[in-house]
Amino acid sequence: MREAEQYDVIIIGSGMGGLTVASILTQLKGKRVLLLEQHYVAGGFTHTFKREKGYKWDVGIHYVGDLEEGHVFRRLFEFVTQGGVRWKKMPYIFDKFVFPDFTFEAPSDKNAFQQKVKDMFPEEAKAIDQYFVDVERADNWYRKHIIYKHLPKALKAFAKPSSKAEKLATTATKDYLDAHIKSQKLKGLLCSQWGNYGAVPGQSSFANHAMVVRHFYNGGYYPVGSSKTILDAIQPIIESTGGKIKINHRVDQVLIEDGKAVGVQGHQKKGKDLIPFEYRAPIIVSCAGAYNTYCKLLPNHIAPELSQDLEKHPDGLTHLCLYIGFKESPEKLGFKGENHWIFDEYDHDYMFADLDAVAEDRMKMAFLSFPSLKDPEAKAHTGEIITFISYEIFEKWKNERWKKRGEDYDDFKAMLSERMLEFIEQKYPGFKDLVDFMELSTPLTTEHFTMHKKGYIYGMHTTPDRLLKPWNHVRTPVKNLYLTGTDAAVLGVAGAFTGGVFTSIDIMGGSKSLLSYMALENASKKYSKQLKANGISTVIE
Repeated sequence: MREAEQYDVIIIGSGMGGLTVASILTQLKGKRVLLLEQHYVAGGFTHTFKREKGYKWDVGIHYVGDLEEGHVFRRLFEFVTQGGVRWKKMPYIFDKFVFPDFTFEAPSDKNAFQQKVKDMFPEEAKAIDQYFVDVERADNWYRKHIIYKHLPKALKAFAKPSSKAEKLATTATKDYLDAHIKSQKLKGLLCSQWGNYGAVPGQSSFANHAMVVRHFYNGGYYPVGSSKTILDAIQPIIESTGGKIKINHRVDQVLIEDGKAVGVQGHQKKGKDLIPFEYRAPIIVSCAGAYNTYCKLLPNHIAPELSQDLEKHPDGLTHLCLYIGFKESPEKLGFKGENHWIFDEYDHDYMFADLDAVAEDRMKMAFLSFPSLKDPEAKAHTGEIITFISYEIFEKWKNERWKKRGEDYDDFKAMLSERMLEFIEQKYPGFKDLVDFMELSTPLTTEHFTMHKKGYIYGMHTTPDRLLKPWNHVRTPVKNLYLTGTDAAVLGVAGAFTGGVFTSIDIMGGSKSLLSYMALENASKKYSKQLKANGISTVIE
């Protein structure tokens, strides 16, 4: 069924990348944008959900960096959301890295962090200083690399990033650390945030590691009122020109005619019925991920080399998340809103050689976070425990319906939940006594709601060569079809946002992308000045 409504742009998926594209094209070009979301809630990994007694959790955002005054990310984010999202600065000690015989309290200051590490490992002081230099070199390489990818061919010869910096950036994180650092404890400490980029040191690029480390140089921030405020801020912008967000609309294929993307077909879920739909527009943007775009939404004969490479790409990270409601504030046990990264080993690769240890005998790591302590508008006390596990251990239930996967699945989840609680209890006695409610999300949950292959939470795996892959780009081989989100850039909310920015620039500018970037920069600077003139700050210190 084809609907008569006319749109300038159709976006598949309403995650951070898709929302960013929709906002920018609406504001700067007056486009009428249609976002199609297969979930019954829009927002992708920025959405929240609620349970009894007012318990509410974010499903993807645990903290975000680079929101200090004057940072380009903050300025662009303010423009995209029109100042509709406020952020609360986390405590000065925003991350704690908990190992068997020491706990490192990470300060919201790069220089203090660096000095603190040197004080703990004075014999490695020179290597530590070099490490922080190389973190910035690798991060700078990526910033130049993503701009270089979007330049017109005539300008590329003058802007190619250094091959030496590229070699550093695309080295495996473990290989870099093994070559420069002697202490296994120090290596383990420096990689404590690897869960933020979805790969243990032996599987990740040093560039992705560096981007996350630098992203949190000045600490972390959390959205006031939860991450749902991102959608709440952007949706009215989209609707201001007649655009829409339609939930329960699953896209099954991108329509190709004469080598051009001209529309999408899919089905709307309405009760128990599946109602076919077809929408057409001059521009199609996929925020469904590279794998889904090339391997599912396009015909097999379109870009076969890309779909084959994506099929062979190593599996990404899948996880368990235990959502917890507390009887009373976890401040009772001394928590202040910081995150806790808890490890039983210093060697992260060794620790995760067996991803299924949590199901077989014991947990080896956990990420512990407290949304209610970060959000001044929280109405109830909440927490989250995250650990990682393979998709394969859940495969026997993958064809069962959500919430109806059987008693054995529920029993398995109950066992995992108890083991996760017990792991935290061993570190922080009294934790279990505070628990009033809990619900476990598995890789099948993620797969069901996001349609990510095997429930990957970060998109395509951040291997050392990922940033050089031809599919890691906003442009596709199909005219008028674009990719956005993390697979067009890098991982995480900031990565998906970056993908959205560069997709927008490419759509607006084509061969004149530099002019489009300048237009976006000027618009964001103008809006930032307007906020300051009105005495408005989007960040609560």
